[in-house]
Amino acid sequence: MKNFLIGGMIAIFAMQWVQAATICDAREALADARLNLMFMVMSMDKAEQDALKVEIDDASTELEKVIAAMLKDENKTDDGQLTAVQNTWAAFKNTRETEIVPAIYAGDNIKAIGIATGIQAERMDTMNGSIQALNGDNCN
Repeated sequence: MKNFLIGGMIAIFAMQWVQAATICDAREALADARLNLMFMVMSMDKAEQDALKVEIDDASTELEKVIAAMLKDENKTDDGQLTAVQNTWAAFKNTRETEIVPAIYAGDNIKAIGIATGIQAERMDTMNGSIQALNGDNCN
């Protein structure tokens, strides 16, 4: 019985640090992924590019976790907007991984910039619009 009570107290205490995924978390992860990609596009240094790629991948993983958690949340308000972010993100990430990053590593930063400021910028606008519709403007 004592172990049960101690375990319950620990669980309650630990729950203080567990936060539900929010649209603000998604907005932050998306911004981190995009910002680091833009830095990578501008970099000519291989070591810096590699370090930025790690940051991009970390932010991407976080964004995907947040969106998945929000879609599982029974209290969510709009599956349509979340699904729009998720689908646009999949296209964004695919283009990043199959076109932009290979161009950067091949030394063709001009090509990478063209893609990043073309279709990828449009996708970013779409995702930011969906996030804004989900009250993403109220993020600190």
